[in-house]
Amino acid sequence: MPIRKEIEKRIYQKLPLLAYNQKKIADFFLEHTDLVALLPVRDIARKVGVSEASIVRFGQLLGYKGYKELKQGLSAALENQLSPTQRYHHVISDREKIHNTLKLVSDNVINNIHDTIKSLDKDLFSQIVEKIIVAQRIYCFGLEISAHLSQLMTFLLRLYSYDAQYLSMDFFRYQEQIGYLSKKDLLIAFSFSPYSRETIEALALAKLRGIKSIAFTDKKTAPIRQYATFCVQIKTDNIMFSNSLGAVVTVINAIINELNMKDQKRTLHALEVIEESIKDERYFINPEK
Repeated sequence: MPIRKEIEKRIYQKLPLLAYNQKKIADFFLEHTDLVALLPVRDIARKVGVSEASIVRFGQLLGYKGYKELKQGLSAALENQLSPTQRYHHVISDREKIHNTLKLVSDNVINNIHDTIKSLDKDLFSQIVEKIIVAQRIYCFGLEISAHLSQLMTFLLRLYSYDAQYLSMDFFRYQEQIGYLSKKDLLIAFSFSPYSRETIEALALAKLRGIKSIAFTDKKTAPIRQYATFCVQIKTDNIMFSNSLGAVVTVINAIINELNMKDQKRTLHALEVIEESIKDERYFINPEK
């Protein structure tokens, strides 16, 4: 049940038992749910005409640890429905959050990484690594911010001597390029909200042609999921409209490291090439010498 409906249900269940001040709070919560998600407790208390402690106790009465937990649930639900401008106003409206932007953002990234790793199925992770190892050629693609993630994935795979390429749309559309792929190839797609139609349609064509694919996305409802052979869900929640990429980069790094552990012969060969290449005078391995 959506958090907003859940809170309304709990309030209605408690309504007959509430004291006068508690009913005032209940009325405000029911009529101004969006404000509850946006405003600090002191502002809510002032608008209702009760103490801050009364607001906190009301949240506890509804089964939450306090107002903060209730508000966080509502805020998360509200953010998913907001336009970029509305989300900006949402963030700056709560002045308690912006005293230390660095801590706020880093805590957000840490939570994304923790939740992603906790939910990532180990068998799925192993299958993805195996598919990359056996693929004849690997094609990475995505648009907008996903284009940079695709390029990063391509770079890291090529660094360890995998036959990987980044698909751009500089000259040909994705669908035209996928027409040249074989069933021995592997597609790696990145698709995060707002989802690019070109990426989704490309993966749909790949599925139709029997080409295996790995998709990295952010939601269970992401449209790319129905076309991907394997789908990795990564939490990209951010305080603003754009996606936070810390958890995505962490998963990419984990995949590359697992490839290094399992595909040892290829990794050792790649490291030999790397060791030889960095002897070039263009690199400064130890500038103090």
